[in-house]
Amino acid sequence: MKYSKCIRLILSIVILTACTGCWDYMEFESMALVRAIGIDIDNNGKFLLTCEIIRARKQDKEGGKSKEVVQGTGKTVPEAFGNLQTIVPQELFLGYATAVIISEDAAKQQLKNIMDYLFITPSIRESVFLVLTKEKPENILSMSVGKTGLLVGEALVDFFRVSTLVGVSFPVRLKEFNKMLMTEGIEPIAPLIKIYGDGNLKVSDMVVFKGYKLVGVLDGNESKGLGRIANKKLQEISSVSITIPDTGASVSGVFRLQDSKSKIKIKTGHEVPEVFISAKVNATMLQFGGNTGAITPEILHACEKDLEDKVKKEFEAVITKAQKEFKSDFLGIGLNFYQQHRKEWKVKFKPKWDEVFPEVPFHVNVKIKILNSGTKVIPLSEQ
Repeated sequence: MKYSKCIRLILSIVILTACTGCWDYMEFESMALVRAIGIDIDNNGKFLLTCEIIRARKQDKEGGKSKEVVQGTGKTVPEAFGNLQTIVPQELFLGYATAVIISEDAAKQQLKNIMDYLFITPSIRESVFLVLTKEKPENILSMSVGKTGLLVGEALVDFFRVSTLVGVSFPVRLKEFNKMLMTEGIEPIAPLIKIYGDGNLKVSDMVVFKGYKLVGVLDGNESKGLGRIANKKLQEISSVSITIPDTGASVSGVFRLQDSKSKIKIKTGHEVPEVFISAKVNATMLQFGGNTGAITPEILHACEKDLEDKVKKEFEAVITKAQKEFKSDFLGIGLNFYQQHRKEWKVKFKPKWDEVFPEVPFHVNVKIKILNSGTKVIPLSEQ
């Protein structure tokens, strides 16, 4: 009898647990879906929040998504969101957001408060993209659907995919940015979004921080170098023009560089450590022209050498920017140092890394292999 009561009690607990609902459940029709969030500072020094929202009940005449852009201000980010909610009759649902756009002014003045709010707000997913802009976020989010072809929050996802393909930038998610803030030996970075031409959006370049301080912006080539050091899946279209020594003929080629793999080796034993970066990159020939008649192995080797020099300059450009101008280890050299020589890092270099890093010598080696060259190649044995 005693065991029977225990079994009934256990079964009752299991059944009651299965029947419970979600404590924060909301009907879909009662929500205003936030697709993108813009954070800025207004003329009075208050937070200015701009949200691109989709009303769950509202659709345009063609049955597509109809967006609205709403704004709220406040002395703090939560207060600004609260004031914004007062003008939207449906409850704002932040879990649908794909991107957070932070203005340069907001990043310079209030980045820590912004990141604290984004980090502790459970309804904002860690997978959202974090973007910086020199524009006003409200100007970006107010762009018509016709300009982007999609809602701005959705268009940004496609922009990041394209920018990665051409190598001028790469996406950073909220989780990654927070991790860089909290991890020793690496500083945060984030992509930059611009409005150019006839009101079009462009994602390019990378913004660099030192802790919570914005220190500068990398251009396209420097961003490519950073992407290769960080082993991002970047692609780049690069052209070469060479002169064949024996004949003096000029040839040119266009190549797609991809599948870049970099290794960082830290060598200690001296007052200042040395950094050795080796990179292997595959190249695919897209176009070739010249009065050579055929592509010989010597021509391919010359093309590889020219491409190697160009990629090496990208590495050197971003290293110089990190050490001499920004003095910020956004390259993650300190993190690699910690992973390879933990004891020496903690005892000797971590306390003074800000002073040591600008003086660290770098050695860069790039190896490029052209994988395809068509049917014009004449093997050495047939020449």
